[in-house]
Amino acid sequence: MYLVEMLDDLSDAAFAIDQRSRITSWSPGAEKLLGYSVKSVSGELCSDILQGIYPGGEPMCTPMCEAQICINAGKGCSVEACLLRHKDGYFIPARMNYIPLPSEEVENKTRSATAILFLQRTDEAMQISAPRQLRIFMLGHFSLVYCGKGMAVDNWKRKQALTVLKYLVGRVNRPVHRDILIEALWPDAEKGRGWDRLKVAVSYLRSQLQQNGVEFDPVLTLDQSYMLRGDVVWIDASEFERLVITGNRHMMDNRFDEALDCFEQADRLYSGDFLEDDPHTDWCIRERERLRECNFDLLAGLAKCQAAKGDHRAAAKSCQRALYRDQSRESFLRNLIKSLGKIDHSKWNKSQLDIWQRVQDKEFEIVPKPEHLQIYEELIRASKDDPEAFE
Repeated sequence: MYLVEMLDDLSDAAFAIDQRSRITSWSPGAEKLLGYSVKSVSGELCSDILQGIYPGGEPMCTPMCEAQICINAGKGCSVEACLLRHKDGYFIPARMNYIPLPSEEVENKTRSATAILFLQRTDEAMQISAPRQLRIFMLGHFSLVYCGKGMAVDNWKRKQALTVLKYLVGRVNRPVHRDILIEALWPDAEKGRGWDRLKVAVSYLRSQLQQNGVEFDPVLTLDQSYMLRGDVVWIDASEFERLVITGNRHMMDNRFDEALDCFEQADRLYSGDFLEDDPHTDWCIRERERLRECNFDLLAGLAKCQAAKGDHRAAAKSCQRALYRDQSRESFLRNLIKSLGKIDHSKWNKSQLDIWQRVQDKEFEIVPKPEHLQIYEELIRASKDDPEAFE
């Protein structure tokens, strides 16, 4: 009997996933533990169902999570400490084991699963066994995770040590001269005093990483420069940008399924703006704005793929999300109106008028620009002259 087939009657909590991390099988034990029925999870991304976090609150379920890295390498691994979200909204302390399926099962054309994940409720969170890689989260709230254990960086006494790391993350695999770091972190400090501060900050950073179990030094000293090693770190911002680029490449080739998968993964990674906890830090403003533009590119690709697949409601929501962030994006306004016209042409004028007005967000007293009104009126007129245009 295939391992996956055993899940149908397994009292233990377990489920199978395919190469895209979508759930293909769900045991009765998993339904009992997390509250989701087989029907409700089938075909869903496991990260969307589990919504796992580490005990310190750092995100666990991300694209290319530590489990996926193990599975891709054909290795099993375990997470002894995590919190999984129940259907009713509360979190359950649990441990997880990942087992890649034997090649004969993966190759069987009747099965698309590549791995089975076993879940077990625990009384308390424990340290986990996972790949040796420092995971750095720069989008939204800054956080560090190593081997599944979050580091309480908010409690670090020397905050400049974190600032040094944040600066180096933006230049991973590139040596940064100490004078550039000093100028960015302590612009008013004398050269000698600035150098002393930098040495103390780097020393404290290395000490804290070591105390949190990191078995390697991710920051190299190269003559009078420092460099963050890209081979031992995973950075959410870099992964986000890679997924958007890959999604756009697939979209240009009309491979909308693959593109949509990349865009959806990237969308889940963008939990907030780049280093949003440091809104007034000059040296990260440019990177923040660049990644914000990348996020608009993501939303545009997401809307285009959703429309190409006929899911015009989802495409409209993607456009609305972009307009909520920036009312001046005319392309999103135009596509929003077109997508809503595809949903129900008979009620389009009234529903679109209501929604478009809400998009302007009166709460912030945003007055529609004349050019936006003109776009709206032109599309209204086109829908009346040619009803088929929105069908």
